[in-house]
Amino acid sequence: MPINHIYSYLVHPKKGSTTASQINGTSVPLTGKLFDLLQKIYANAETECDIDITFSSNAGAQQNDCRDLICKYLARSSLANGRLIAQRLESNTDGRSGLGLLFLISGTEGGDHKIIISRFPTDNAIYVDDDPQNLTIQFLERVFMKNKASYKAVVYRHASPQASLWNGRAIDKQLNSPAGELSTYWIVDFLASEFTVTAARGTQRLASAIRNAVKKSDIVLKQELISAANLARGLAGQRTSIQDFGNRFSLSPEARAAIAGELKNSRMVQERFQFDLTEFQTIVAFKSVELSNGATLTAASDAFDDVFNQVVIDARAHEMRFTTEGKVVNEKLKSKA
Repeated sequence: MPINHIYSYLVHPKKGSTTASQINGTSVPLTGKLFDLLQKIYANAETECDIDITFSSNAGAQQNDCRDLICKYLARSSLANGRLIAQRLESNTDGRSGLGLLFLISGTEGGDHKIIISRFPTDNAIYVDDDPQNLTIQFLERVFMKNKASYKAVVYRHASPQASLWNGRAIDKQLNSPAGELSTYWIVDFLASEFTVTAARGTQRLASAIRNAVKKSDIVLKQELISAANLARGLAGQRTSIQDFGNRFSLSPEARAAIAGELKNSRMVQERFQFDLTEFQTIVAFKSVELSNGATLTAASDAFDDVFNQVVIDARAHEMRFTTEGKVVNEKLKSKA
C-alpha cells in the first residue's frame, strides 16, 4: 500500500494575529470511508494537478522555509511535525478564507517519497457542533463529505526530498468559488513558491491559444493576433508569460480576452516560461489569407509579409491587392478536406 500516513488538522485564519491557536490534529486510519476518498485524491494527484510550481529561493540561497518543514515531515512523519506545516498555513490564512481542514497524505511509490498537502473549507456551523478540543474521524467525515469536490492541493514526489524536492504540481478546485481569487495565498504565501512551466509547455500553450483565438475572431481581431504572432520571434530565449506577451505587443482588451478564453484556467496567463521560437513556429507555422474571389494565399507565418507585397485598396472594406513572384516548383490539386 503506497500511503503510509495521513494526518489532519483544523486550521484557523490567523494571518496578522499575534496569538496562535491550539491546532487540533489527528491521525486518519488507513481504512474506512474517509481513507477510501483520500486515497483517490492521492492516486489521481499527479494527473489532476496541472499547475507547475517551484519553491522560491530565500534571498538567493538554496533554502526555503516551507520546503524545510515538508522535508522534515517526510524524514519523520508525525503528528507534531505535521502540526508545524499546519501552523504555517494558519499564519498565512486570513478571515476571508475562514476555517480549513488540512490533510497531509504521504507514502512511497517505486522508491520515491510522495506527499499530498490538501486544504478543504469548513464552516462554523459544523465546527461548533463538535468538541473544539478534539478532532474526531466523525468530524472529518462530515467536513470532507460536504466539501470533497472543493479543495486546494499540491503534490511532491522525489527520490531524495532533502536533495531534490524543489518542484511540485498544484490544483485549485475552488477557483470558481467567491474566494477563488485569493488562492495566491496558498501558492505564494503558504508554500513560498512561484508558478513555473517548461519552455515547451508554456510556448505551446501560448501558440495554441493564439491559433485557436484567430479561428474564432472577426477579421479585425484576426489581423491583430496574427501581427502579434509574427512579432513573437523577437521573444526567442526570453522569460515571458501570456500576460507579458499581451503587454509587450500592446494587444487590445479584446485580443487579450480572446487568448485567455482559450486557456484551461485564468491562472495560466501569469505562468512564466522561456519562449521557444522553434516550438512556437511548429504550431503557427503557416499563415493563410482567403480572399473573396476564392483565392487562398499561404506562406510561412514569419515570412508571409516578405513573400507577398500587400497594398490596401479600401481599408474600410478590408480590400487588398497581393502580388508575388517566383519560380514554379510544384503544382497540386487538393480535396476540400
